[in-house]
Amino acid sequence: MDEKQNGALSRRNFLKGGALALGGFVAAPALLAGCAKNPDDHLIPPAPPAEPPPPPAWLGTAPEIPDGKIAEERVADVVIVGAGLAGLTAARAASEHGVSVLVMERGSTWQCRSGQYGTIGNRYQRALGITFDKNEAILENMKQMGYRSDQRMWKYWADHSGEDFDWMLDLAPAVHVMKETDTELDRSKINLMMMHYPLPAGYNRAEENSPTYPTVMTLLPSQEPLLKLVYEKCLAQGCKFIFATRARKLIREEADGRVTAVIGEDIHGNFVQCAARKAVVLATGDYGNNKEMMGYFVPWAVDYMNVFPNRDAWDSPTNTGDGHKMAAWVGGKIEDGPHAPMIHTLGGPLGVDAYLLLNDDGKRFVNEDIGGQQLSCAIYRQRGDYAWQIFDADFPQQLGAMGVSHGSVNHCVPAAENPKLPPDCQWAIGRTSYTSVEDVEKTSGLVKADTIEALAAALAPERPAVQKTILAEIARYNKLAHAHHDADFGKAAKRLFPIEKAPFYAGKMRGGALLVNMGGLTVNPEDGNVLDRQYHGIPGLYAAGNTQGGRFVGDYPVVTAGVSHAFALVYGRLVGNVVGKL
Repeated sequence: MDEKQNGALSRRNFLKGGALALGGFVAAPALLAGCAKNPDDHLIPPAPPAEPPPPPAWLGTAPEIPDGKIAEERVADVVIVGAGLAGLTAARAASEHGVSVLVMERGSTWQCRSGQYGTIGNRYQRALGITFDKNEAILENMKQMGYRSDQRMWKYWADHSGEDFDWMLDLAPAVHVMKETDTELDRSKINLMMMHYPLPAGYNRAEENSPTYPTVMTLLPSQEPLLKLVYEKCLAQGCKFIFATRARKLIREEADGRVTAVIGEDIHGNFVQCAARKAVVLATGDYGNNKEMMGYFVPWAVDYMNVFPNRDAWDSPTNTGDGHKMAAWVGGKIEDGPHAPMIHTLGGPLGVDAYLLLNDDGKRFVNEDIGGQQLSCAIYRQRGDYAWQIFDADFPQQLGAMGVSHGSVNHCVPAAENPKLPPDCQWAIGRTSYTSVEDVEKTSGLVKADTIEALAAALAPERPAVQKTILAEIARYNKLAHAHHDADFGKAAKRLFPIEKAPFYAGKMRGGALLVNMGGLTVNPEDGNVLDRQYHGIPGLYAAGNTQGGRFVGDYPVVTAGVSHAFALVYGRLVGNVVGKL
């Protein structure tokens, strides 16, 4: 074997032979045997560890629960852990096949939050004439995630989200379809609003640096009224629920055997073992409220506030990675990272619109013409986790030229015509694409000045050097705007507006807060079966919702807003159908 071949083989085989197993590398030195030593090969294969590395602190080991501690035993064809969107959907789908379903939930009742769904081709979108190339939307998402997510899962979402959304809404006795300018709910019906539609007249997706697609429909005031109907449908189909009971452990009789049961602990400290004749489905949410897991997988996001802290029967936060840990204890693979915290800003006084952004040093640092998640990624790497959004008195005429994204503002209307929904819609809606001059000027912390110099002084009091930098950056930005060419950061000329007409405004755009942390169990994209560390299916174990990996890796794009809920819906239904037919 010549040196060139030997060098390529030894490096390639060494890297291929290393396997990550709960934080420890295991080498395969045998792959290097049989070749003469390459004098240019400086890789030193590590010696095999004397014993397996200990599990990371967040994982620990499965609790020992002796049979004598089991106070109650229950049996069903399918046992589902978690009664959120994915769990309820899986229960409904499975029970439609006539199997018995038992759902274990640590909360006092079923769980939900927010209400935005990103779908393609539901009946309401079809009625509006909304069409686009689904593969264009998928590929933009894939590019923004570095192709780390499983494109097969995105294809499944694109092919089924519309019909599955219709299936869910078939439970509604009536649906009140709202425009973004509507302000009144019909609380006797399910209220549904199409967000950021119709698109501004000049919006051309093919020219966009960060294109988006009209997918998101919002249930108002939240999805709770609709999920109540899903829960009632589950009861009508014979599903049984055990609330105030936290799953503690899966039972897998042998290393390569089927997962046969779940052991849970109720609020009184009693253990119940729920045996599954066919399958166990994990739908326990994400791990955003588990600081140890956050610190291990996404340390840069560990200190962000979680804005959706659902509580369990113990009045403790849910979404603590229970399903992730239980599956890992029986051999399940947690997907390779980087995991994806959903930390996106809804912007400054004018949302995420592409106005000039300056950091705490008074310097421009990014092409502002990107989505809210991308803006957050740039902003939370700046001192103070914020940037100043700066604009002038001409903003009402400029909004129509701005991009369309989660958090964008595209219309300025008189204050009396600015559509405002009831307060209980806030968490579901985020913000609409409408504003008024009066409402902008009421923004908390807004700085308004009659001169650029006064604005700079207000943004950096007692910091004359930063004030000077702010003035220089604005002058530079104005020069680029008049040249219709952003030579510094490449922003589209149609969104380069000079800052010259008084009054002048600045408001803080913060990095955002944590909504959910994406990172779950590796699954077969065709059926949701949880895979082991060798990518083989674990018999009898499935995952859906935010317990499931493969959907968002590296980042959470807002190309097709609302897809987290939609994935929980489509894979909840798919997994329910799969286990219901076992």
